[in-house]
Amino acid sequence: MSEAEARGFDPRVWLLAIGTFATGTDTFVIAGILPALARSFSVTIAAVGAVISVYAFVYAIGTPLLAVVVARLRQDRVALVALIVFAIVNILCAVAPTYSFLLVMRAAAALCAAIYAPAAYVLAATAARPEKRGSALAAVALGSSGSTVFGVPLGTFIGNHFGWPATFIMITAITALAFAALLTRGPRSTETSPALPLALRVAPLARLTVWSALAPVLLMFAGIYAVYSYIAPLLETHFSAADIPLFLICYGVGGLAGSQLGGKLVDRYGARGPLIVLLSLFTLLYAIVPIALHSAIATGLVMFGLTLCSWACFAPNQTRVVAVDSEHANIMFALLNAVIFFGGAIGAAFGGVVLGAFSVMALPYAAAILTVLAAVLIVYSPRQS
Repeated sequence: MSEAEARGFDPRVWLLAIGTFATGTDTFVIAGILPALARSFSVTIAAVGAVISVYAFVYAIGTPLLAVVVARLRQDRVALVALIVFAIVNILCAVAPTYSFLLVMRAAAALCAAIYAPAAYVLAATAARPEKRGSALAAVALGSSGSTVFGVPLGTFIGNHFGWPATFIMITAITALAFAALLTRGPRSTETSPALPLALRVAPLARLTVWSALAPVLLMFAGIYAVYSYIAPLLETHFSAADIPLFLICYGVGGLAGSQLGGKLVDRYGARGPLIVLLSLFTLLYAIVPIALHSAIATGLVMFGLTLCSWACFAPNQTRVVAVDSEHANIMFALLNAVIFFGGAIGAAFGGVVLGAFSVMALPYAAAILTVLAAVLIVYSPRQS
């Protein structure tokens, strides 16, 4: 029996994960080098946080729009072109002469990621038997989750020791590896599929039940990004820049554990109950961040717990949102993905406002308030079957 027959999908699908590893690292590593960027461009931490907001906002807007544009093209070619441009953009980020130029390049990087990720998942799905498509998609997603464990800490370490441009050079090298692997050995697609019209994609937003399902997700991720976007300056209040990659490893490992926990909780208890419990734990962890920062061990445990909760909420959130309109699950998934990144954009911007008005130590408390609001909305929202 061949490996493809044993797994139920073409093993070349794993090569797609190199690309999602590159884009995932690019998405999250900025938080680790934020102080270095602020010093280099002589701007405040709150101002440079716009780098994260712009990326998240453009990704959220770009994903549904670009999906309509590229759906009729061969997805293997779409993925390759997206990686080429992504590599070029990251080189330009590394040599950015001004802060404004860097913002534009981060927006361009977000567009490339918004093109590559859906194409990679389509290729994975078409390279698998119907009953094994979930495994194929999980193989590609492993690149994104793995980037938080390995790519982000490594990129932060490189940026803090060799300068922040080196971080973008590292991402460029990983992207080049992904491109070479997909060009020579990657899965191919010969078929194209019609895209859903944009009007059909956003039509569910006219329903109150859809908003009641998406609003808690928006608030939750706004809270997550309000803290994570400024995690480096928060940690630097008690630790050195050299310690940050170690804490980011704790953060990434918690994400891997949480992604597995969330599905099991849904299978056993449904979506609503686990979400309320996880958001309550989230709130508690945010509240004790200022206390935990006095101990390296306590800080590592809190970092682990925060990302465990965030990833554990993912499957319950998916289940709850899709239950609103299960006949159009693909549209609901697309809206969920967009709302997550909109929440990220709002959270990073909100964190900048809080940072400017108070101090970095106020960010966990601000995130706790947003998380409590998310839990309240879930408690009082209509139940979905």
